[in-house]
Amino acid sequence: MKPFAVLILAAGFSHRMEKFKPLLSIGGETFIDRLIATFLDNDVEVYVVVGNQAEELKAAIKGQNVVVVENPDYSLGMFTSVQAGVRALSSGYEAFFVMPVDIPLVKPATITRLMTTFAQHSGKILYPVSRRKRGHPPLIPMNLAPTITGWVKDGSLRDVLHSYESLSLEVSVPDRNILLDIDTIDDYKSLVERS
Repeated sequence: MKPFAVLILAAGFSHRMEKFKPLLSIGGETFIDRLIATFLDNDVEVYVVVGNQAEELKAAIKGQNVVVVENPDYSLGMFTSVQAGVRALSSGYEAFFVMPVDIPLVKPATITRLMTTFAQHSGKILYPVSRRKRGHPPLIPMNLAPTITGWVKDGSLRDVLHSYESLSLEVSVPDRNILLDIDTIDDYKSLVERS
């Protein structure tokens, strides 16, 4: 088994975008295909969490070497997709990334740097940092999986990880794309114009 996995979160409604974000394209590739390739090229096992428009998305990624996880509770928010994905992970991984599908341009070198750093600091929660801001994807040690899946308080993954702030380690990366969140149609137009 490979030491690392990624949960690509692609179950949401894309309300502010008005289009289905996973299948938006940039540079001739859809967001979902681009992210899958980024992680597979780094030898990371890929889990795609689906919900809204699940059949359409499953058809689009059919044949790729990924595990599809269905989140029946996707309408209750992104954290339910994180929990569904974590529940689906095999137990042999050392750590896992959490990657929202609307942050599609993270560089492969960023993933490599986080994995290399984790080898030296296992047990830490690693955050990529650009311009002094934390971005995506965090790399989370597998021993936090039960805490995430068992979390019953209100909140998000950020709230869970904040309760383990003593384990955090920031990793500086030359990659502004870790902060590039495509939420609205204007964000998408701007991205297309720049690429």
